[in-house]
Amino acid sequence: MNEVHMKGDLNLFRVLLVVAETGSTTEASERLNLSQSAVSHSLKRLRTMLGDPLFVKHGRHLVMTAHARSILPQVKAALASLSSTALRAEFFDPTRSNMIFQCGFRDAMEFLVIPELMGRLRDEGWQVTFKSQRVVAEDIEHRILTGALDIAVDIEHPVSGQLASREISREKLCVMVGPKHPCFAGGSLSLQQFVDSEHVLVTLTSRERAFVDQHLVGIGNQRRIALHCEHYHAAAQAVAQTDLILTMPYSYAYSLARLNGNRLLPVPFYCSPVPVRIYWRNSLSEEPYMRWLIGQVESLIGAIRTKGLSSADRK
Repeated sequence: MNEVHMKGDLNLFRVLLVVAETGSTTEASERLNLSQSAVSHSLKRLRTMLGDPLFVKHGRHLVMTAHARSILPQVKAALASLSSTALRAEFFDPTRSNMIFQCGFRDAMEFLVIPELMGRLRDEGWQVTFKSQRVVAEDIEHRILTGALDIAVDIEHPVSGQLASREISREKLCVMVGPKHPCFAGGSLSLQQFVDSEHVLVTLTSRERAFVDQHLVGIGNQRRIALHCEHYHAAAQAVAQTDLILTMPYSYAYSLARLNGNRLLPVPFYCSPVPVRIYWRNSLSEEPYMRWLIGQVESLIGAIRTKGLSSADRK
């Protein structure tokens, strides 16, 4: 069984156990909260892996083969042992784990979080690995539920009850201008100057543009967009070399402005902060490794935001 465990997905053996108990893929799918096709696919993989049909049809029920009956006690014992081990695990130790964490960020959050996260990894001797992926809001739920992502950080958007989320920041917006813009030297931007200027728009979907424009309280749809691009870094460089202006979250803008020699100005009208949330699979909320991962990302974003706001207060 040890060799089988190493080669196979343990979730397949959970399917085997439940099908053995219910005698039906339909009832097993209901108990496991899976589709019937997913249960059938899991059995097919197990049959190939173990070289045995495992179940034969007898009327309306599935009956175990001799081989399935012979390994069932080991399957039960192994799954029970794993379950009790999970119950005993009260904390996650990243210095003793080789887990790979799949994290979904858009470019702004990746730019801010990943360098700080890797700094902690080196300083504290973590053995875990991080893989950062670009993600858009519409894909977050699917990619988390399919296991492609462990967590995702993005602006607030609706998800089903299968995902859990928590607000980790409220990002105020600011306006970035370069040395060629008339307001760069004066350090202030009027509403009329905002509307009259040509803008860079960084967005991935029409829904995201509508979200930002909503937070611009009706001003957003008056903007004259001269450039659309997908990355804030490219947008900031365009601002540095032209008289275009860019409206974006302050935390990321603070770092980019320093890199490109741009200046940050307040938006010239009331603009509610943009809520940013971290998303993960609800069923994993009590897992020690998930609590640890969420805690690390939350604390990093909190520290980054505090540093940026402190710098703004000094200006």
